[in-house]
Amino acid sequence: MVMEKPSAQLVGREFVRQYYTLLNQAPDYLHRFYGKNSSYVHGGLDSNGKPAEAVYGQSEIHKRVMALSFRDCHTKIRHVDAHATLNEGVVVQVMGELSNNMQPMRKFMQTFVLAPEGTVANKFYVHNDVFRYQDEVFGDSDSEPPEGKQGRWLCGQSGWRL
Repeated sequence: MVMEKPSAQLVGREFVRQYYTLLNQAPDYLHRFYGKNSSYVHGGLDSNGKPAEAVYGQSEIHKRVMALSFRDCHTKIRHVDAHATLNEGVVVQVMGELSNNMQPMRKFMQTFVLAPEGTVANKFYVHNDVFRYQDEVFGDSDSEPPEGKQGRWLCGQSGWRL
């Protein structure tokens, strides 16, 4: 009997259900979604006011998650988009609100790239994870980028370059 491959939307929605349930109930185990080559960046500004740096690998991701001190987490998922991507992977974008340690809810966006795990059918791990709080990205400003900070992008028929 051949197993039918689930749609990217189904994979994405089920992943989101499992991931945020674990975040809310047992964040100490969140690192189990990641692999040895995974990358993780969780929004927030460091002591210099710069965006948090990415960490790599399951062990470092576990340390970062523990340092974030998730307690009494509550998440409201507002929207999930999921699309098939390269090498049978799935890219998932989540928009919602998160409260940690009884703080007020904050709007966030989180993007995951799920990669197939070995030869096991329909099993994935988080290869990339980028989380940002919207208030840290957008703040109160509707202004243009500072002078000299605009990039110049060149687009062709099948790609782009900086």
